[in-house]
Amino acid sequence: MTMKTLKTTLALASGALVLSLAATPVLAAEATTPAAAGEPNLTGKWINATPEAPLKATSGAIPLTAKGKEAYAKNKKEKAAGEDPLTLCHMHGEPRLLFTKYPFLIMQYGNHVDFLHQANHTFRITYFGEKLDPDADPIWLGHPTAKWDGKTLVIDADNYNDETWLDYSGLPHGEKLTTEERYTLSADGKTINGTVKITDPDYYSKPWTAAFTLKKEPGYSLEQYSCMADHKM
Repeated sequence: MTMKTLKTTLALASGALVLSLAATPVLAAEATTPAAAGEPNLTGKWINATPEAPLKATSGAIPLTAKGKEAYAKNKKEKAAGEDPLTLCHMHGEPRLLFTKYPFLIMQYGNHVDFLHQANHTFRITYFGEKLDPDADPIWLGHPTAKWDGKTLVIDADNYNDETWLDYSGLPHGEKLTTEERYTLSADGKTINGTVKITDPDYYSKPWTAAFTLKKEPGYSLEQYSCMADHKM
């Protein structure tokens, strides 16, 4: 290959790369992300209105079992001593990830909805109609599937590992955890009113629900963020 041919090839490859990146949903402008007809478009940058707040049940007290109370007391003691799964560079887990003080991007695109969080560069890709697999290996953010309930986005997930806390206060969970997140866009498109239902028979005597509110922040930029306490590549 001659030097001229090599330069031409590199130029073409570079142009193809730029075109490829420009077409990538993550880098595309928010306004261009499509939503199916009749469905609200949740695409945008969002931030929790009450970041790092402890979860509260929408009805009554959180129904901890005896095992749950014991684990919760242990987690709170560890937190008071400066110990937390986050200090080990573990993922936040769900729904704790929704309560960080950092913004995140929701992208509705085709048959999936993606969550790209500034916190430790965490992402979730959730497909509509995906079947939950009871035999799948447990992972940090569980195995999710999305659907629409009228105008509300619903994300169900199971197969979580037990390495995370549900919130910043240290609410525990095990590998039997399942969650149901519900996202309802306000009429003006500036707010998402959400709930998350927690089911874990080992730690809670019955399913319970907590509420959250997300505020749209179009002026925010997602910045580089990486946990470095035990960061290895």
